Amino acid sequence: MNKAQNLVKELMESNSIESIVISSPKVKSNETKSIHINQNKDQSYTFENRFLKHNSITNESCDFVLKQLLNNALLNYKQVLIKAGTNEHQILIGKKNTKIISKQAQSKKVTSNKKKKYFIEDGSKCDFLVAIGVMDKKYKVKSNFYKKFKQINRFLEMIDDLYKNTQTQGIHIVDFGCGKSYLTFAVYHYFKFIKKTKSLSITGVDLKQDVIDHCNDIATNLKFDELKFVHGFIHNFKQDKKVDFVITLHACDTATDEAILFSIKNKADKMIFVPCCQHELNKQMKNDENKALIESGIYRDRFCTILTDTLRSKYLEAHGYKVQTMEFIDMEHTAKNVMLRCQKILNNQKKITIAADEYKKLSKNWNVKQYLSDSI
Repeated sequence: MNKAQNLVKELMESNSIESIVISSPKVKSNETKSIHINQNKDQSYTFENRFLKHNSITNESCDFVLKQLLNNALLNYKQVLIKAGTNEHQILIGKKNTKIISKQAQSKKVTSNKKKKYFIEDGSKCDFLVAIGVMDKKYKVKSNFYKKFKQINRFLEMIDDLYKNTQTQGIHIVDFGCGKSYLTFAVYHYFKFIKKTKSLSITGVDLKQDVIDHCNDIATNLKFDELKFVHGFIHNFKQDKKVDFVITLHACDTATDEAILFSIKNKADKMIFVPCCQHELNKQMKNDENKALIESGIYRDRFCTILTDTLRSKYLEAHGYKVQTMEFIDMEHTAKNVMLRCQKILNNQKKITIAADEYKKLSKNWNVKQYLSDSI
């Protein structure tokens, strides 16, 4: 253990650490799955706690990180991986001894000098990114928000794939579970300032009243008159006019299903869902012929997620939607990154019937009844 402590102190003092991954908690009930630390340009560190149900990201000093490594990581976790300069150091902490494996880090792939073009460039005037704290007043992306900045641009790319060949003279959008609304503001920016949509209406819906009030204040200050935020549940949300596009990101468990039902009932043309915490079917799943797939708790959780989202896809196909399943952002940022991107296509009764039959067969094979089941 003393060797590991000395190595950590030496690397921190030399200011050569690029990234640290702390994983495998010794206590299985520990809510923190792993800790990811990355050095910023200003010598501070982005400190990310990855919990079972969410992530927490803060900006911390060198002293804070050193204390976390010495007083937490080396005592409460089994593995620490440190990348420093051209070297990697893996610390394996056992019950009786500690092993350090040091090796030369893999050389980074040679990349093209061509700079990736974003919908919103770092340094370009973008008042909403300043207002929500991603950029400073000089329109430079803050170092600890660069991942969020890339996520926003990635999301706009995925929306542009749906709308780049479409003339949007008028569009009505609803974003369920909008939270702090980083992406809701980005969607407004895309349709208002990039697509130049003449008639635009966007509503963000969330259960936290303080968040709703904060987002409405930002929208008012920015004079985003066609953007509003309301408090409420998905199943209680009512609209008088047609909804064209529905967004639901990281809505827990059956909240995604409520958004799907809302979209179909309101005949939305396009939808984007990024599901989260699929628990509904976990205790229901039963299949004697394939029980080995779900005997392990970890495999059961993962298979539950796959089964749930597969059923959702078949349900949407059975209602005349084309469904594309894709990664929202890199797995290194979050495991909850599967996106269902949907758009209404011309009715093909044969395909609709096949999808409905597949939904029913899959439900029967795994002995599950989904929230959506009663309406197919």
